[in-house]
Order: sequence, then C-alpha cells, then structure tokens
Amino acid sequence: MNLSAAPPNADRKAILSMAGTFDVTFTFTEDAALVPGYEIGSRPYTENALEVVVVAEDTPERIILQHLLVVEDSKKKTDMVIKHWAQVWKWEDTEMLDYAGEDGIDEWKKIAVSKKDASGKWTQLVTSVDDTPRYEGMGKWKHSLGISTWIGADTRRPLPRREHTNRDDYDYLLGTNTHIISAKGWLHLQDNLKVLDRGEAPRALARENGINHYSRTESPRATAATAWWEKHHKPWDGIRAFWMSASDEAEENFSYTTSHAGNGLSKTLEGLVESGANDSNISEALIPFLSNNQ
Repeated sequence: MNLSAAPPNADRKAILSMAGTFDVTFTFTEDAALVPGYEIGSRPYTENALEVVVVAEDTPERIILQHLLVVEDSKKKTDMVIKHWAQVWKWEDTEMLDYAGEDGIDEWKKIAVSKKDASGKWTQLVTSVDDTPRYEGMGKWKHSLGISTWIGADTRRPLPRREHTNRDDYDYLLGTNTHIISAKGWLHLQDNLKVLDRGEAPRALARENGINHYSRTESPRATAATAWWEKHHKPWDGIRAFWMSASDEAEENFSYTTSHAGNGLSKTLEGLVESGANDSNISEALIPFLSNNQ
C-alpha cells in the first residue's frame, strides 16, 4: 500500500542487487554468556555454499527474492538444488508478523504499524523453506559512502534450523538484521539474543553474532538452479501466495500445524510441487493445515 511517495529507485536497486549467483559463507558465533552458568559454544557454526538468488516477484512496492542452494549429489555426481529461504520486501507496510510461538506451536502475532511509522520504510519478511513465515522486521534504506544499508528493528524469531533439532534450552531469538550492499556482493549481519521465556520474566542467555558473506561469482553451476526454478516456480508461487493471503486474512494471530489427519505438511507440499498444482488445488490442500481450521 502506497502511503506517501513511490519507493526511491536507490532502495529498489539495492534490494534487487541481492539477486544473482554467490559464493556464500555462513558464520554464527556465540560470543557472550549473559547469565551465570551458561557456557558459550566452543566453536563457530560455519558453512559454505553456492547460492542462486532469483527475483520471484518485482512490483513497484513489493519485491520477492528466492534463495536456491546448489549442492553436489555425491551418489549421482550431479548438482542438486535445494529451495532455501526467501525475502519478501514491502514498501510502507502497515502490518507485520511478530513470532509468538511456544511449545512447538508455530504462531505469529499481527502487529499494526501506523502510517507515520511506516513512512519511507520497507518491511522484510523472511520465510522458511516451505514459504511459511519466520520473522519480519522494518527499517529504512540508507545510501552513502558507496554502499547501501538497511537495518531492521529487533524481531522475535523461532530457533534457527541449525539448532532447533539439537537444543531446547531457549525459546526464541531476538535479533536484528542488517543488509549491506557493495560492489562485490552483500553482507547479511545478524545480532541475536537467545531468550528463555517459560513462565518467568524473559531472560537473554547468550549473544550470537552472525555474518553471512555473499560474494558474486560466475559459476556455471548456477544453471542447475535457474532450470529448477523455471520448472517448479509456478506451484511455489501459488504456495507462497496462499501463506501470505492466509496471514493477511487472519484476524489477530496467524498459526499453522505441520500435520493434519495423518498427513504431513512437507509431504503435502512436495506432492503439490511435483504435480504442478494450480492455486485452487493448493488452497484445498493447505487450508486444513491452518490452525483456525482444526
């Protein structure tokens, strides 16, 4: 929704410049214990990857960037494409999602933003691999010293994929995203607090620093990702549109479940994508997974 002027061309250029092919290094380091008795991780979490970022949607006031990992299939000796996270950028958005899940429940509180507070700013919604929401922040792009920078406000977010299966000692991250665009690529910085919130006053257990380097490359392996997206983007576009519409239409909170009547969400999504399902098929299949339809 346009509340004042059209978004600056410099903002749109910065967002769109995050598309392309990149050698990526993901590094997350616990660098401070914030309560007595907490022991910080002995070593950083580090991964390297080849990632292709495609423009899934480009309208004047909304840009969607889809990340695709290219990994080697050791058995077939060929490249395999894994659908990764996505960025949904909205200009002067007056509604945001704040993670409010607990005890394995995926739930987000809808937050109203005044027109004044939204003026001149972009929201960035980060999605999971299945296009369900993870977290959303708001901030203003700044362009100076030859770089473009966006810093989002603090936002709650679920445990990251690198930890949600092997840790249960905290409940969510409270994090700040920073994106810095340069001539050679871009940086995604995360300043996270690991928060325990179980019936007492919330406590930050540790601080975590994330630095993800995206360095532009000309790798020919990118063709595997672009071919995969060309083949599968239509059902994924429909799936993403379904979740976005469902969260928009939710009255207060948005939540979903990962299983319904013995059917898993992941398996259902896989079937929709492989069959090239249309929007009607997608809605019929996914509506039962919305928590308010249980």
